[in-house]
This record gives sequence, C-alpha cells and structure tokens, in this order.
Amino acid sequence: MGSIFAPTALTLEGKVALVTGSSRGIGREIALGLAIRGADIIVNYFSNEAKAQEVVKTIKQLGRNSIAIRADVSSYESIQKLFHEAHASFGKIDIVVSNSGIEHFETIEKTTPEQFDQVFNINTRGQFFVAQQAYQYISPGGSIVLMSSIAANLRGLADHALYSASKASIEAFVRSLPSDFAPKRVRVNAIAPGGIDSDMAVDNAWRYVPGANESTPYAEAKEALGKMCPLGRFGLPTDVAKVVAFLSSDDGGWINGEFNESQEIT
Repeated sequence: MGSIFAPTALTLEGKVALVTGSSRGIGREIALGLAIRGADIIVNYFSNEAKAQEVVKTIKQLGRNSIAIRADVSSYESIQKLFHEAHASFGKIDIVVSNSGIEHFETIEKTTPEQFDQVFNINTRGQFFVAQQAYQYISPGGSIVLMSSIAANLRGLADHALYSASKASIEAFVRSLPSDFAPKRVRVNAIAPGGIDSDMAVDNAWRYVPGANESTPYAEAKEALGKMCPLGRFGLPTDVAKVVAFLSSDDGGWINGEFNESQEIT
C-alpha cells in the first residue's frame, strides 16, 4: 500500500480570490498571502483607491493578475456589483474572503440606532450577503472564509456589546451555511483573531488591557497583550493570512463549518 501523504496542496495556482476590505491591514496581508501562493486577486476597497492600487501593483510584481474594485459591503446592491464585475473580469471566482469590518466601543447609554445599524450592516449583514453572492458565482469546490473575532466570546468587556454581537452572528452563520453550500461542494469557515498588530488595534488595544486607559501608549498596550498570549507575542496580519491560505487550499479541504479562534488571554 502506498503512502497516504501527497505533496503539499497549499499552492493556489490557477485560483482566483476575492478579498473584501483588502486595501490595508489584515485584508492586505490576506490578499498578498494568497497571491504569493499563486492566486490571482480581486482587491476590494471602499474609500482609499490609492492604497488599493498599491496592493494591486505589489501582487502584479509577484507575477499574478489583480484588479481593484470599489464596493461598499454595507450595500446589497454594491455587493452584487462587486461580484458581477469580479466574475466578468476573471471568468471565475474560487476563493472568497469576507474581511471588511469596523470595530466599535461605546457606552450603552450613548449607543445610537445609527451606530447599531452601521456596525451590523458592515460586520454582519454585509458578510451574509457577501456569502450569498459568493454562492451565485463561486466555482464548485471553492472556499469561503468569513471574519469573526475573539470578541464574539469574550465576557465582561465593557462598551463592546454591539461589536461582540455582530461578530458572534458570523459564527452562527458558519455553523449553518455549509449545508446550504453543499450542492456546490463549497466549504465555509471563519477566523476569529485575537489582538492583531494593525491600524485598527492602534486605537483600541488599550481597552483590552486591565488598568490601561486611552493615554496608554500603543507599544505598551501591545506588549501587555503579548504577555497575556500563550505564545508570548502580539498577533501579526501575516498570522491571519497564513490560516486563510490553509483554509483556501486543498490541504484544508476537510475543514468545513468551523471557526479558528486565536485566544489572547491565558
């Protein structure tokens, strides 16, 4: 009997990936990580075209094809347009990564209906309809990765209920959607990162550190959070990108309906 082990299937040669919110931060590293492994990339952005075009340029320097498409993931019509243009440009879509999101901290008495709608429209509603449109366009056997957060399961963090709930919904989606995507043999998973060294963390890392306040330097908050992590360091965008690459590859082909949670607190 021959070996059951085949050469690694982490290569994504011939695949086309759409990554929402990929002009900066974690989304940018996910797009680059997929491109390094051979995928052509649709870079989605909302407000910063220059940053998106920088990512496109870098991907092309890696020898892959790439375009940038503007779309507001809080708008159903905009999501529809994004997928239509992406598919028309490449002829197929094999991987969809729903990365767009906003963080939110606010006291319960100051939270407004407008804030509620903004957070859920982007973090929850937007991700659901990205998945829905992915179903329409994604190739059989493809992969969808949604973005949750460690906040979905944290207890006792003040002023974070709205954001936490918006991300907890993603994990509920992922427990159910694989059955809906079964006819196309498309896998649906989620990632729930802990603290990641990105522009989003610069503003809010201190909120996760006991005894810190808004005057706490980011470097100090990051160091404190790193010490609270079993690995002894703060997370990097490339850490998330590597997990997405694995889930999107054939090596991750038996993982479906799961979410990867990066615990930050020991």
